[in-house]
Amino acid sequence: MKRTSFFHTSSLVLVALTGLLTTACRSYFLDVEPQQSISDQSVIVDAATAEVALLGVYDKLQSSNYYGGDGYQAAAYLAGGDNLWVGTLNYYSNFITHSYRSDNTLLNNVWSTIYTAVNGANNVIDKVEKLDNRVITEAVRKQYIGEAYVLRSLALFDLARAWGNVPTILKPTTSPSDFDGVKQSTQKDVYRQVLADLTTAESLLPARVDRNRVTLNTVYALKARVHLYNGDFQEAETYASKLIADSNYELVSWATILNGKNTKESIFELTYSTADRSAHYGSWSNDGYRNQFCPGPDLYALLQNPATGGERKQLIKDISTPAIRNYFVQLLYWRSTSDNPTYLFRIAEQYLIRSEARIKKATPDVAGALADLNAVRARSKVAALTVTTVAELALALENERRVEFAFEPHRWFDLVRTNRAATVLGVTDANKWIFPIPYNDLAADRDLVQNPGY
Repeated sequence: MKRTSFFHTSSLVLVALTGLLTTACRSYFLDVEPQQSISDQSVIVDAATAEVALLGVYDKLQSSNYYGGDGYQAAAYLAGGDNLWVGTLNYYSNFITHSYRSDNTLLNNVWSTIYTAVNGANNVIDKVEKLDNRVITEAVRKQYIGEAYVLRSLALFDLARAWGNVPTILKPTTSPSDFDGVKQSTQKDVYRQVLADLTTAESLLPARVDRNRVTLNTVYALKARVHLYNGDFQEAETYASKLIADSNYELVSWATILNGKNTKESIFELTYSTADRSAHYGSWSNDGYRNQFCPGPDLYALLQNPATGGERKQLIKDISTPAIRNYFVQLLYWRSTSDNPTYLFRIAEQYLIRSEARIKKATPDVAGALADLNAVRARSKVAALTVTTVAELALALENERRVEFAFEPHRWFDLVRTNRAATVLGVTDANKWIFPIPYNDLAADRDLVQNPGY
């Protein structure tokens, strides 16, 4: 891998850290003084600057192009078929029709942002390991490196599930030629690297509860998800079970989720404030303005139906008029205080991961899988199912994940990983199940190979 379009200076460390240091203080836990000028060699010199660099990676995770609302998440929930594009930018509407191309602006921005997060994490891993014991305690060193491993793992996983074969960059970039000759890893190889990194982090991170920072429990949650995608169903069940058995997490009411922060439902959530709003807040249609994204009528019907949505009807409301039809407003990311969180891992996902893993492992456990599925339904005041076959349960799980994660970026990736995108969405060209590598990066990097069909 040579120079890609986001490596515009001779040192991406300056791009990924200096810029982040000036913005990272916006979020409530990023309460550090920005350093306006910092050299490549002195970016991380002690525990304080190590934390600044680490929080810069969190800031990229929170950005609008990643999990902040109108980037990575937007691509996923528009491609998933349940939401409408009511804005004017064609490069968003391409995801509704699955007509995206390599010059799609959104894909270019998302790819660049996620790789910048990868490089920021690499910088923390590399430099914190080398710090003298006189400037950082061993416990803090392990924690920061462990957090960086997990953040890098999440970024690489998200790249692989969206783009398939991607470059796996594990060292900080300091010059455009650092990774000449580095080819793309297969999606399976990326997943293996992600799991290896998570295993390393597992030995470094403390066993504590912090719903806004990466901990050992975040490792378990991500491992469960990656194992499910990778077809390691026994492992997926094992890691999901660790969290389900932890009394710090439980299925709480939807009213609690929608009105609270850091509830027992949450394993890891990104937090925002009235001064640092997520892009979700300004991108979704709301009571006063029909903005870029809007839930679709089929999703509204599912959520309002007592047999499928139950208490999840609170996630959406209809304010259509004769003049404006299909004007639906989602309420997961809309609060009068404008400080809604973004959920990356919830305990409900762990129940549904374990349920799916139980029916797909070598010796299926239909009763256990049904119990997990019905636990999530019971929380939403939806009647328990009584299906008895693996095929019936697999379809029930697909439908349950659709409504449970109505405004979280799972639906599209679920249909792709289960080979159901053609049947459910009519996307019969399997090449469209993976996004195209951005054109600018292909033009700048002779080592990159475009995905088939683009």
